[in-house]
Amino acid sequence: MELANLTWKEAEEYLKKRQDMLLPMGSVEEHGYHLPLSTDVDIAEAVCRELSKRTGIMVAPPVWYGYSRSTRGYAGTVMAGKAELREYLRSLLEGFAESGFRRVYIVSGHFSNDHLLAIESAAREAKDVEARLLDFSKIDFSDILKSKPLHACEAETSLMLFLHPEKVRMDLARDEEIAYEGDMLRKTESGVFGKPSLATREKGRLLFERIVSELEKRIKG
Repeated sequence: MELANLTWKEAEEYLKKRQDMLLPMGSVEEHGYHLPLSTDVDIAEAVCRELSKRTGIMVAPPVWYGYSRSTRGYAGTVMAGKAELREYLRSLLEGFAESGFRRVYIVSGHFSNDHLLAIESAAREAKDVEARLLDFSKIDFSDILKSKPLHACEAETSLMLFLHPEKVRMDLARDEEIAYEGDMLRKTESGVFGKPSLATREKGRLLFERIVSELEKRIKG
């Protein structure tokens, strides 16, 4: 079930039975030469839709824009301010409460530390609603992946090969070094941080199933 596809009366009928919502979040952000700017939202929406099938919880339209310092400067990357994102999300969560929703599960496909902190702050500050970030970035995938998951890497590329193969250009994928300058990632030529060349559709299937299963446990727990 997706909120955007319902009439207000259909939404009202849903709210008579339950008041939960899944909110996908991402960013409009470079993902190398081989993945689209929509990657983070594509993954978050797919996770939410599968969680909806398994739990019966409705899915909200995604929040497209996020925050990151390390990937700014690449063409097409559009970021909100950290404080502005926190305030917008807090207001949005209270908007869900005003509409009758009492619990919102936030699923972000974008994992900048400051982005996640903004979400967590907004969730704490929002009134009249219980909001919770379902962070899947810390799930252990070491038995599936051969390289460190970071950005436009083996993990994200595998997920996109499974979820949206039509959007992936593996012929343009470039492996890039993961290095830091202070607390920021050192920019690479392609915008990749990791080894997308190791990605496969089967790895994406395994990653997706683990993500959804783990988040389903957290919701039901």
